[in-house]
Amino acid sequence: MVTRMQHKHFFLSPLTWVQVQRESPRGKKDEIAAAYGMDLQQPARKGEVLAIFGLALGGSNAMRAGLGFLRNVPLAGAMIGASTNATMLYALGYAARQFYEAKLREETEEPGTETLQAIQQQSEKYLDVAIAQQAAMDQIMVHMILASYPNKNWEDILPELKALQLNADSLQRIAANIKSPKPLGALLEQLNPDFAVPLLAQCRRIAESSGEVSEAEQKVLNAIAQKLNGQDVAAIST
Repeated sequence: MVTRMQHKHFFLSPLTWVQVQRESPRGKKDEIAAAYGMDLQQPARKGEVLAIFGLALGGSNAMRAGLGFLRNVPLAGAMIGASTNATMLYALGYAARQFYEAKLREETEEPGTETLQAIQQQSEKYLDVAIAQQAAMDQIMVHMILASYPNKNWEDILPELKALQLNADSLQRIAANIKSPKPLGALLEQLNPDFAVPLLAQCRRIAESSGEVSEAEQKVLNAIAQKLNGQDVAAIST
C-alpha cells in the first residue's frame, strides 16, 4: 500500500526529472519513484516506467516532437542518452510527477482509468509547451554557435556539433536559422526559466568545446543565466 506520510505534500517538478536524467541515466525513473516514497524493490516499479512513457509520449503530439520511435516503448529507456532533447525529458518529468502524485492521492498501487486518461490529456498539453520551448532553445543556441564559430561555415560547424551529440531535430532547426537568426532578446522572452537550465548547460558545452570562452560566448551565457530566477548558475553542470 502506498503511504503518504512525509510525502503528502511533496512536489517534484519536471526540472527534477532533467537533473536526475543528467546525473543518473539508468536510474531516472527509480530516483523519482524513491522521491515519492515508493519501495524500489517492488515488481510494480518495473511496469511503471512503461506507463510513464506511454502517458507522456503516447499521443499524437509526440510525432510532432520527433518522438515517434517511442511507440516501441520497451526500448525507450535504453534510447535516452546525451542527445535527448529537453522536449522528451520535460514531458517524461511531467508525466512522472502526475503519475506518482495520483498514486499518493488515491492511495493505490495503480491509478484508475479515468485518472490515467486525465494524466495523458494533461501531458499532451504540456508536450505542446515543451515543443515550443525546444524550438526557442534551438534558436537561442544559434547565437551561441555563431559566437563560438565566427569564422566557419555551417558545413564545417556541423561535424563538431554532432560530436557534442546535439539532437538531430535540433540540428535541423539550427541549420534553418543559422543564416538569419531571430533577435536574442526576443527569443529569451519566450524562454521558460525551467528550460533555461538545460539550455545553459548545452551552451556551456558548445563554448567550452572551442577552447577558452570568448567575450561573445560569455555574453550569450550571461543572457541565458538571467532567466534562471536566482538559481545557482555555477551548480548547473554540463
